This record gives sequence, structure tokens and C-alpha cells, in this order.
Amino acid sequence: MENFKFSISEEHGISLIKEKDINILSIGISTAGSAEIEMARKNSNSHIIATTVDTKGLEYTKNIIIKEGLEDRIELRIEDVSEKLPYDDNYFDFIYARLVLHYLNDMQLEKALSEVYRVMKEDGKFFIAVRSLEEWEAKLEGSTFDEKTGFTKYPDIKTIGTDNVRYIYRRLHSKDSIEQFLLKAGFKIEYTEEYEEYLYRDFERINKNPKPNKIIEVCVSKI
Repeated sequence: MENFKFSISEEHGISLIKEKDINILSIGISTAGSAEIEMARKNSNSHIIATTVDTKGLEYTKNIIIKEGLEDRIELRIEDVSEKLPYDDNYFDFIYARLVLHYLNDMQLEKALSEVYRVMKEDGKFFIAVRSLEEWEAKLEGSTFDEKTGFTKYPDIKTIGTDNVRYIYRRLHSKDSIEQFLLKAGFKIEYTEEYEEYLYRDFERINKNPKPNKIIEVCVSKI
């Protein structure tokens, strides 16, 4: 993992973890468990629960976690954040959700944020990174917006020009829209920023997108 390519948003989120942050929830296991491994290295007393709905991705990551000798520190679970979470109120010190909440429609996102609020401690922090409405991929020919769900549908660039064009569905955000969802759930906004970051098109982070993507990063606390 020493040569793994870390991202701007990943580094920003991990940098927020403090010595007091023992119980950590990572929603949507990062590529090959890279973020969770760095979390464990940063705070040797922490216990990290990393969740996903992708069984194949979980098994791939599990082997890496074992190889790193961190299976006692990083617990992997199949779990849907848009459903009721199996944790006590005020349980987690730090919650991390990088590039995962934009897969939820508006109704699912409201439910998810309500649950995150419930399980986060009052002095905890919640780090979020989502794709922006200014995303260049969402401006490709054939892109559409669904007002009912909030989803933008746009073509996967790998399939453009083929006989089998595939489409991606994401709930893209403006700084205002993601803040409004978080405020409605009861969170206090600590900061919000928008910037460009090159994302990768594969699990191993070898094939970089041809252009940088726009990311919105938010950190909130619990009122």
C-alpha cells in the first residue's frame, strides 16, 4: 500500500481524524481499503467499521486488510446507509463518506443523513465528498436530469461511440444543495469547498479520467 495513489479529498478527510476519534465509520469502503488503512495507521487506538453494498469489493478489500495485518482494527460489513443502521445513538467519533452519498436519491439521502446524525457523537465530525453539478461528465451529450429523484443520467465515456452506450446515475450537488440536506438533518456546517480532482476509472486507480472532476467537500458537526 506504500505506493498507492491517494487523492486530495481522501487526504483531507483522513487529516481531520484526531487522537480522540476511537470509533470510526467509513461509509462505502475506499478503493482497496486505502483510506481505512491510513485511518488505522494515523490513530493506533481506533476501531474502524467500513461498509459497502458491493460483496465483490468487500472480498477484494478483505484480503488486503489481512495482508496488512489490520483485520482486528478494520471491520468490513455489507451495509446500506439508506437503511436503519445497527448502531447505538451517539456511538461514532468520526464518520467518513467520500464519493458515496451521490449514489442516493433525495429520499434515500435524507434517511441516510438522519441515521448518520443519530449514531454520531455530539462532539464528533462527519466528512463528506460528493460530485458537483458542474461535473464535466454530466454535461456530455445525452445527459438528462430527473427532478423527482435528483439524479443526473450521463453516458459512461468508456462506451461513447460504441453500439452499447451505458449510463451512470448520480445525485450531483451544488454547494448549496448538499448543505441544505445536511442542515435539514440537524448538522452544523464547519466548512464547504469545491475543487477539481482527478478521479480514476478503475478499482486499482491506474486509468485516470481525461479531465479533472469537480468535487464538493463538506465537514459538519452535530448540534
